[in-house]
Amino acid sequence: MTDARNENLPGSKDVDKHPDTYAVEADPADLTRAPLIVSQSRAKTAPASTVESDDSDDLDADDEEHESLPPPISRATDPRMWLIIASVCAALIGISWLAGAPQLALPVPTTNGMMIPELSLGDRLGGALRTLVFVPLATLAAVFGLLSLAFIHQRPVGDVRALFAKCLASVTIAMLVWLVPSEIRIIKQLLNVLVVPLAATACWVPMFRLHPRDAAVAGGFALMGMMLLVLGAWIVVWSTGA
Repeated sequence: MTDARNENLPGSKDVDKHPDTYAVEADPADLTRAPLIVSQSRAKTAPASTVESDDSDDLDADDEEHESLPPPISRATDPRMWLIIASVCAALIGISWLAGAPQLALPVPTTNGMMIPELSLGDRLGGALRTLVFVPLATLAAVFGLLSLAFIHQRPVGDVRALFAKCLASVTIAMLVWLVPSEIRIIKQLLNVLVVPLAATACWVPMFRLHPRDAAVAGGFALMGMMLLVLGAWIVVWSTGA
């Protein structure tokens, strides 16, 4: 039925014979506008991908900057362990003074040679009090040395509580050198004066993961800080007329 109706339509036979003649001709203006429409659609979608790429580049730059930052001087850690170590070492030194340990006394020359004198009660109490004063001063000097190292190398300080706890532990561990016996007076004095700061500086290498050169620099600044504290104390004593 459909074919019959199509045959009855006027011009249907001409369409079948000449299909190209009756094809719809495209408008040239539409053909020229088509690339523009495609390019505009691409341009509209381009900023979204550009923004995403910019955001990803910013995140990558932030990650690289975070990774390039130097590690802090004092890494975050529990300070209780170092405080326990410092307490044990300080208690050992204090008990040794009160007990009159002969290792703490300086040898004195006699007619029969060098002799280690017995510590009196005043010497024992004085030594214990000097230890109580020396520990916080030396700890402050150690903190000053490490802060100076952080300032020179532009490194963050990190955990401040752990910094003080480790400095306190290093000072008290180094003070155990006082218990090393020696019958030679000059060697005993060198142990008490020079070996203690050297031992404290050596403790900073594993405690703070420092290079030995950096630990030596921090130790030099710590000695400067100790000298400034001693100078300040001398000025206070001088100003009060004591």
